[in-house]
Amino acid sequence: MVHKIIAISGSDSPLSSNLRLLHYLKLHCADVFQIQLLSINQLPFLSAENAEKYQADLDYVRNVLHEADGVIIATSEINYSVPANIKNLIDWCSLDPSTLQHKPIMLLGASTGHLGTVRAQQHLRQILTSPGINACITHKTECLVGNAPDKFSTDGQLIDSETKKILHNLCAEFYSLIQNN
Repeated sequence: MVHKIIAISGSDSPLSSNLRLLHYLKLHCADVFQIQLLSINQLPFLSAENAEKYQADLDYVRNVLHEADGVIIATSEINYSVPANIKNLIDWCSLDPSTLQHKPIMLLGASTGHLGTVRAQQHLRQILTSPGINACITHKTECLVGNAPDKFSTDGQLIDSETKKILHNLCAEFYSLIQNN
């Protein structure tokens, strides 16, 4: 069975290492995951004034996430934390807790620094396990791609064998999490 997965990147830039990781997964996991990339940069920042004005966009995003078997979040790290667009999406989803409640979520991330996205992923874990969200997050395998530009070829293909191995293990854990959900 192929599972419907929504993938979110902290950056939509074609040069984004996180977006490149998602493209790698989309190509190499097609036998078990049907991955749809969801752009979240169009969402307004959470405020009561914006809710009614952007209701159609918000309903679309919530419905897509609600209907997915799982979610992949590829985060960058900004000032030791989560990018604003990812935090904003989660905040909007928290207004309807059923959107992500018990939803299997796979975390990964890449950055130019040598620590990868360890701090951003720690913050995401705290956010995603809060009572208003209560998601099920992969935790046995962490994909913290540091020095990301060195892990990709000039045409954007993932070339680092260790990162590929980690992604394989992470996908196996994610698949198991979906099966047991």
